[in-house]
Amino acid sequence: MESGDGLPTGLITWTTLLSHWTSLVKASEGLVMASPDDPDAHRWRDSITEIVTLQAVTFALGDLEAMAEPDRALARDRADLAVTESAAGLDREWRGVEMPPMLLEIAADARRAVEAAVYTGLRWLVPVGGMHRRMPAVDLEVAGVEGTLAVMQPGTLVLPGEPMAWWTERGLPKELEALAGRDDYQIRKGPPVQVYRDLDAEGRVAGDLVASLQDLPAGLPLLVPVCLDGTPIGRFTVQEAAWAAANDAAFEGVDITAPVFADGIESTED
Repeated sequence: MESGDGLPTGLITWTTLLSHWTSLVKASEGLVMASPDDPDAHRWRDSITEIVTLQAVTFALGDLEAMAEPDRALARDRADLAVTESAAGLDREWRGVEMPPMLLEIAADARRAVEAAVYTGLRWLVPVGGMHRRMPAVDLEVAGVEGTLAVMQPGTLVLPGEPMAWWTERGLPKELEALAGRDDYQIRKGPPVQVYRDLDAEGRVAGDLVASLQDLPAGLPLLVPVCLDGTPIGRFTVQEAAWAAANDAAFEGVDITAPVFADGIESTED
């Protein structure tokens, strides 16, 4: 991607960051020169290396999707180590005194970026148009635990527009790959989410909410996390026929054709 003056936006952003870091160095040296006996001035100066590392890692992880999939795991491990060491460095510099909120925020941003990086390149499989669809049977033993994958329990009735599966750094299970090539399904870019199904007092579907993994709204979570970065974390727990029958009963007489998306949850066509 290029800016209006023909330069890559990534280059401009790194240049901006470099200018910011240079200003930080000059400001910290100025603090020490102006107040050579002030311990906080020395702490700020001695924190610059850690600040630069944390901000550089945070920004670089935003470009992780441009890296080849086989190289991402190593990049994440190195970023995790760099953030851990730099955060520890800040703790040492400010031991015994209150760390400035700005530094706490920089360290927290870097840690969040590391945690989110495992979802780099995430894609959703979404039914589009018409009424709800039935989640097909998926053989998780055949699908394996490579990469990151979440899928709905087989037998689930899926509303158009909501993800019935999401994945990264792997392929879809073959049963879902067959759907991905059809006109009534889309592959979309989106964040990791959970779909919560709200039921009324009679057990009928009152609506579906697509929300962040950090949110915990009321409702029945529909997506089963199967594996995360190659580690198995979940399995189907309900027999497919029984679950399908429960879904049919919950949708009886219900005319809901789309989910609600929580604030900040967006997806784009791949």
